[in-house]
Amino acid sequence: MKNLGLPHRPGRRRSATAVSALLLPLTLSCVAGCSDDGAGTPPPAATPAATASGARCVTDALPAGEDADAGPAATGVYTREHGATQARQSTPYKARKKDVSAILVSGSGELSTRDSKVRKKGATSSVEASGDHGLNAAALARDGGRLTMSGGKFFATGKGATAVFATGKDARATLSATGLRTRAAAARGVTAAHGGRVDLTYVQVITEGAQAPPVAAGPGGTVTVSGGTMTSAGCGSPGVQTAGDVSVKGTLFDLANAEAFTVESGGALSLKEVRATAAAGGVLLRGTDTTSFAMTGGSMQVAEGDLFSVRQTDAEITLAGHAELKSKGGALLRVRDAGSVRFAADDERLKGDVLVSDGSAALDLTGTTRLDGAVSGAAVKLGAGTRWSVAGDSTVAGLELGSGASVARTIDGNGHTVTYDRGASPGLGGKTYRLSGGGTLRPA
Repeated sequence: MKNLGLPHRPGRRRSATAVSALLLPLTLSCVAGCSDDGAGTPPPAATPAATASGARCVTDALPAGEDADAGPAATGVYTREHGATQARQSTPYKARKKDVSAILVSGSGELSTRDSKVRKKGATSSVEASGDHGLNAAALARDGGRLTMSGGKFFATGKGATAVFATGKDARATLSATGLRTRAAAARGVTAAHGGRVDLTYVQVITEGAQAPPVAAGPGGTVTVSGGTMTSAGCGSPGVQTAGDVSVKGTLFDLANAEAFTVESGGALSLKEVRATAAAGGVLLRGTDTTSFAMTGGSMQVAEGDLFSVRQTDAEITLAGHAELKSKGGALLRVRDAGSVRFAADDERLKGDVLVSDGSAALDLTGTTRLDGAVSGAAVKLGAGTRWSVAGDSTVAGLELGSGASVARTIDGNGHTVTYDRGASPGLGGKTYRLSGGGTLRPA
């Protein structure tokens, strides 16, 4: 098979020296161009301002789940339904036809391979079936099948050609020190769904097409990521999109035309010492079911847009470990479409406004957390060691001061007025207070 060496990615908006300390065992890079149909012609570049406003690069929701159309039956060039096989080192696997995987393991079938090269051409006949059931994936582990691969490369150029997909009870794909690259629309890096699991260790994933997140989990899917890098160039391709359970540790994300992370209905995302840069927002939590996001340490830098956006869902956001969060002009937290969120931060430095236009938010700030921003429509609880530096006139749904906290020691007014709901703030006694640095705290 022809060597799948990946061309060097042109320089982009920032230097890589700041993140070179992350453990990167691979040397793969990415060309930034992509197209929705898998062709080589790149689309017009989306500007950060356009993506932040949602004018161009909107992330599509994940498929509905088990009731979605399964589409044509998946087939593979190499198939394993029973027993375990240890393939020769550097074995090539190829698939060129639509809807056909290069590797398909199912039932009690197991395949282990090292330094192999997997190439997938051919577009899917159903984007929905590809996203929910793994149709047209380069490698598909299904209904108990097991795939283990160390080293090697995946290269998929067809629409809907996810590099690695695990779906069905006990299906599992385990990859280490592997490079994955997809070039077309709806061609994700890895996906797990419906009881499937994908485990990545020091893996580099590059996606170039629209709606092609490097990591995705559908309902009932589990993905773990340790180390490595995740890069996307396409519109609406966040680093992680999950309606399942995803945990990531020590990984670098670089997202050129999407928000950093998207958590869908029923999804959970946990980050530890992860560094992410994104062009169009930080974390989007949405849907009719519950969602959760936890971040310990690491950093998230957003060129445009809000750091956290909650839409319709009942969400929980937890920050700890001195996570570094930055956005150029966006809100810290925005709640709309009847969403609700409990936002807890311990020992954090938070900058940006909290804006609730339709829904509810409860901020629970503890430890040495400092909030620098205005608040509109959220309830706020401040611990003894916290500080709120008010950056604009604010209206809070309720204000609670924890044991040892006081208005004088905890709130810097900076000349602004903070209005609180009298009934939801019994500890304030309906009084008006002068704030440190000027301004007042008064009942509505």
